Amino acid sequence: MSSVAAVIDRLAVEQLDRLLFRGLPNDWPNKHVFGGHVVAQAMEAAEKTVDARYSLHSLHGYFLRPGIADQPIIYDVDPIRDGRSFVTRRVVAIQNGEAIFTLAASFHVGEEGVSHQIDMPDVPQPEELDDDEAYYEKVLRAFNAGQKKRAYLPFETRAIDRMDLEDIKPKDPVTGYWLKLKEPIGDDQALHRRLLAYISDFAFLSSNLRPHAMIPRDSRLKTVASLDHAMWFHRDSFRADDWIFYRTEGYWSGKGRGLARGALYSRDGRLLASTAQESLLRMKKDQESTKSGSE
Repeated sequence: MSSVAAVIDRLAVEQLDRLLFRGLPNDWPNKHVFGGHVVAQAMEAAEKTVDARYSLHSLHGYFLRPGIADQPIIYDVDPIRDGRSFVTRRVVAIQNGEAIFTLAASFHVGEEGVSHQIDMPDVPQPEELDDDEAYYEKVLRAFNAGQKKRAYLPFETRAIDRMDLEDIKPKDPVTGYWLKLKEPIGDDQALHRRLLAYISDFAFLSSNLRPHAMIPRDSRLKTVASLDHAMWFHRDSFRADDWIFYRTEGYWSGKGRGLARGALYSRDGRLLASTAQESLLRMKKDQESTKSGSE
């Protein structure tokens, strides 16, 4: 089975009751459940309880505990509101009787109104850039996190300003990368939307570390984790198996946290979705002391 088919297969949730679902965890190198995987499964659980006339337009999630990679995840959906224009759902993801993630999702029928967007920045095209997969394998090898080559990401990604592991220096917190599923999939728009949410959690918090010449596996960091994730969908039709540019901004960092913002554009410049995420960037105690002493 290809990496794309395997991920899509693992993303699907099983309906146990009208508002109760079960999903399998993903196969991720650090043996935790990837945040984007839980977001996508919670989205599907919510969508299965909503009439097809309504489209998901926004979601807000909180990561509460690390997911366990070898245990199923239960998704409990609360139908908070069914209105004429908007429908709201709350989903709790559960393992071992404890909540690991919560999601609030809002659906809208869609209406006519004024329209504008912030344009896509002028960036190199994907054909002008190298593929990132070899780079990420290099990250794992450099930190002894994996000796065997394994393609665990179903997306091809191409960064426009990659951190150089052999000579890590401060970088602009505003950057981005092109992404595209490695294989074409069908026309199920809900699946394309879930896959876009899946990838939107990847390499996002890294933008907060770039100005400090750090990567998530930096030895000075004790804990790096996503605290929450928000996403707004602006288009009802797009394809995750076509090139999409993800502009990421490490907007702020401080107090052991970082705030990032993002925008996802189709290749023809349409703004597809916007994202925001706060992350935990906890330093080791000796590093905190060193930093305090130098200020």
